Amino acid sequence: MKDKPTKPPSPDSVGASDRSEIFWDLRTVTQKTGLSRATIYRYMARGAFPPRRKVGPGRVAWLASEVISWSFSRPVIAR
Repeated sequence: MKDKPTKPPSPDSVGASDRSEIFWDLRTVTQKTGLSRATIYRYMARGAFPPRRKVGPGRVAWLASEVISWSFSRPVIAR
């Protein structure tokens, strides 16, 4: 019996925990965090922001889950 080729899961079928294990490029990170490119790299140099990952020749990205965790670790401003 011949196996049918499996198709990769669609984004909608991936669970919430799996969905956060995707890579975000710099543009997405700036949009999601509201930080500028310079601020992201400055924070990284201080160890105050998740490290980037090499995902290909001349391409870097951040794990979405790490950026999200960093976002939730930011202090809440009291009213």
